[in-house]
Amino acid sequence: MLAADTAHRFLLGQGSWLSLLEISLRALTLFTLIIFSMRLLGRRVASQYTLFELSVVVTLAGAVGVPLQATNRGLLPPIVIMIAVITVQYAMAKWSVRYPRFEAAISGTVSTIVFKGELQLPELRRAALSRERLFAMLRKRQVQHLGQLEQVYLEPSGDLSVIFAERSRAGLSILPKIDSQLRDAAAVATAVSCISCGRTEPDVHRQRGACANCSSDTWILAATDLED
Repeated sequence: MLAADTAHRFLLGQGSWLSLLEISLRALTLFTLIIFSMRLLGRRVASQYTLFELSVVVTLAGAVGVPLQATNRGLLPPIVIMIAVITVQYAMAKWSVRYPRFEAAISGTVSTIVFKGELQLPELRRAALSRERLFAMLRKRQVQHLGQLEQVYLEPSGDLSVIFAERSRAGLSILPKIDSQLRDAAAVATAVSCISCGRTEPDVHRQRGACANCSSDTWILAATDLED
């Protein structure tokens, strides 16, 4: 008997087996409401979240979290919250179409973080985006070094829009430091890149002063495209 009580408390706590049915029905009801809510919010929310849209999703999750398992809580309060959130989001989406400045205020604007193969450090700091994170995102686009890039835009959703240069030039390698063999194979002996901003200059006379762009004095050999 003691073992049975222990197992019951371990599996159900203070609830009963019948409460599992109620919780399952609550979960099915709230799941249906969330699917319906996301459908009303539109395909934009389903693709990439802006900060505002992410806040909407978190609010919906917080509204349904407690009533999902607490049988002493009714479902009307989370339903009211969901309706209010959807209404606000729908209204703001309409205003965003009519007033671009409002859209920029709540969702942010596009920023240029790479221009002609050089990192735009003020924009990176403003976006709180580290070089390592940026390089990881660029490697997923098959980018080997910054000289392959004309411009890179950071979208309000946090995604990158990459415009490749018509002709690749030597640039700062973004290959991982652990892959020294590939980095050495891509290095060129006639140009160096600033490790801070990616500015690339000829290195014919081995004279390396402070970077004219960011004042850094740390340079590494520039990289060129690796053959497939």
